[in-house]
Amino acid sequence: MGWVRGNTLGRGTFATVNAVSNGHDPLMAVKSAPLSESSSLRHEKSVLTLLQGCPHIIGFFGDDVTTERDGHRRYNLFLEYAQRGSLHDLIHHSRGGIPESVARRYARSLLLGLRHVNTSGFVHCDVKPQNVLVFDDDRVKIADFGLARKSGLRGDSGYCGTPLYMAPESVLRGEHGPPSDVWAFGCVVAEMVFGETVWPSMEVEALLFEIGCGQPKIPEMMSKQGKDFLSKCLVREPEERWTAEMLLDHPFVAEEYASGGCTCAVYSPKSVFAIGEFSDLSTGDVELDEYATTNDSSSAVDRMQ
Repeated sequence: MGWVRGNTLGRGTFATVNAVSNGHDPLMAVKSAPLSESSSLRHEKSVLTLLQGCPHIIGFFGDDVTTERDGHRRYNLFLEYAQRGSLHDLIHHSRGGIPESVARRYARSLLLGLRHVNTSGFVHCDVKPQNVLVFDDDRVKIADFGLARKSGLRGDSGYCGTPLYMAPESVLRGEHGPPSDVWAFGCVVAEMVFGETVWPSMEVEALLFEIGCGQPKIPEMMSKQGKDFLSKCLVREPEERWTAEMLLDHPFVAEEYASGGCTCAVYSPKSVFAIGEFSDLSTGDVELDEYATTNDSSSAVDRMQ
């Protein structure tokens, strides 16, 4: 049984994201790239396959290769559809940040996801609001594993990820480990509450210098507990930075949310054909890069947004 590509949800440098629908509500998203340029998507598929089973990580439903009407072949990755878009969307529309009570809940969910990623031997390498998806039931999940790598490996380039969320050790020494994910997570939590990035907008060279030598701003309006939590995330020395496991015991996220580990099974059909007959819902394109951010790590400037 075949499937038909629906309306465009977003576009990135190497991939386009479309809805796949049953004629009423989108059931999943399909992330596609030309077969000859699909190495990043194939890598993402291999990582997601190993990480499935955690309810705080985007669900993966399978992959296939199709021949389009123009004769070109495309590689397709089938993922959970996030009805409310990305955390970046939510922060942007909040005009000043989201309530700290909501940020606490989201932070705990992200920590549970990061703990699963890191204890599985991986580093996400690009934790940012654009790569956190929000669902109708107000859950958030970590997405976009195109830059993920095994822990302990050094890349060919010192830069991997988005500069605004890079840790000092990544900028100074090209190190990308679980502590780097925690630093980026801290930047995301601060941005949720503050409504702005922790670093001022500036040229990439100046930004990287500031990250290497400076200290990000912690929102003044945060509670004392919240400020203490961020101080554990944004420690300059990675060896002294708290791990996701340690942060889960911090009162900022532990007091009201004492459960929710990665023990729930996630339904994943063996292939896209297991979910029924699909119809074409093609409509006008919508530019939502939050769904398909570029995985081009060769240019830090390109990843500033």
